[in-house]
Amino acid sequence: MIIIIKTRNRNQLLIKALSVLSLVAMFWFYYGHMSDKFQKQNDQLVTKLDQKIMKKKIDKSINLEKIIYKESLIIVNLLEQKNIQSIKIIKDKLFIICDFTTDIEPLLIRYGVAAMIKNTNKNIKIAIDLKTIVENKYES
Repeated sequence: MIIIIKTRNRNQLLIKALSVLSLVAMFWFYYGHMSDKFQKQNDQLVTKLDQKIMKKKIDKSINLEKIIYKESLIIVNLLEQKNIQSIKIIKDKLFIICDFTTDIEPLLIRYGVAAMIKNTNKNIKIAIDLKTIVENKYES
């Protein structure tokens, strides 16, 4: 019977340790590379989504501006342009100042209670809530 006794050589132990360390280092660098790659992809996706959201907000605001502008044109036509002194938008109200002799009946028919009216000796001041205008027009 032959018995072989292997003694561990320092060189073999050193080679095994270096190979394990190199394997760990490879995985470490691969993990770092892939995490950077995924981070870049995630950042690109986030910027694309932010751009889409901003575009939707801009499109919505443009549509709201168009609605308000068209409605103000309708109001000017109802009250006749020669009677209008000024039209302003302050906060969420559309303010119209017109001559004292202006017939505001068509405006009352169109907006009813939503139009707040104040009569003075010099002019008539009308305030219409933009929220009601947009809600009525934006759906249709």
